[in-house]
Amino acid sequence: MQLSTTCKTVALFLALCGCMTANATMVQQMNLGELAINADKIFRGTVVSVKSGSVTAGGSELPTVTYTLRVSETFKGNTRSLDGKAGDVVVITMLGERKSATADGDIRRFVPFRPPNLENGKEYLLFTTAPSALGLSMTVGVGQGAFRFLDGDFVLNEAKNSGLFRDMDSTGMPERGPIPYSAIAERIRSLTAN
Repeated sequence: MQLSTTCKTVALFLALCGCMTANATMVQQMNLGELAINADKIFRGTVVSVKSGSVTAGGSELPTVTYTLRVSETFKGNTRSLDGKAGDVVVITMLGERKSATADGDIRRFVPFRPPNLENGKEYLLFTTAPSALGLSMTVGVGQGAFRFLDGDFVLNEAKNSGLFRDMDSTGMPERGPIPYSAIAERIRSLTAN
């Protein structure tokens, strides 16, 4: 029995789809309330140090980036001083690399996803996860929990604030794009008040 041309075309298409790999990591969209619930720490801070490193897991060396931030405002979680006492510093070690995939001879290295690229000397509003058993954290929702400051008064996450107020009261808030820091700070305070 011979398959029709249409059936052969559909079968070939499905076979090709099965061989393709995704170029992007899928991340669930979270609104501000979901970001706050899933965060171990929420704070405003300035990056004072960025260091590349690695961690051993499952017999492999995985690349990491460690950020030290000087905290100017804390909404949730604890910070510490550099001497270990309560204070105003947060150290976050994230899985991933800061640079593009590189080639070394015939070997090409790829990183499964990129952490938010926090720059030394820049200020951020961050929602971070609790450290794992390996000491690794991440911003909640990858780039959704990393807000950079624009002109000191507005914040924008890597998703351009899209869906930030989905299923929430969004009175006075844009659907996407920069929002005033004072407005988001007020919302975070109400979400984290006990």
